[in-house]
Amino acid sequence: MAIGPLSEWVTAAAEIAAVCVALFLPVYDKKKEKKKRTRNMKAIFGYLIKKALDENDTSNLESYFKIGYLIIDSDDDKQVYTMVQHAIEILKNPEIAPAKKKEDISKVLEYLKQ
Repeated sequence: MAIGPLSEWVTAAAEIAAVCVALFLPVYDKKKEKKKRTRNMKAIFGYLIKKALDENDTSNLESYFKIGYLIIDSDDDKQVYTMVQHAIEILKNPEIAPAKKKEDISKVLEYLKQ
């Protein structure tokens, strides 16, 4: 039984490599896109939380929260939404002193910067 010329072996190896790239590249791209979307979502929520704290108005934050809730598709997104929901509860609670609100919100903002 002959093993064939070297050129056929090189061609076969190149074809296997091409198939592997074709199968795993979309998975890698999708994972990278999810990380990018989560990072962008954290940045937007961070900005909206700061704005809500400064203006004492959570309407924009709540609107984006409700709209964005429809696209949650990963555990990272769920954790972000849990933290943002906690921030909204802090901001809307009139019984919490403004200094305490800033302290509690700063912890949420630290999480969102990670």
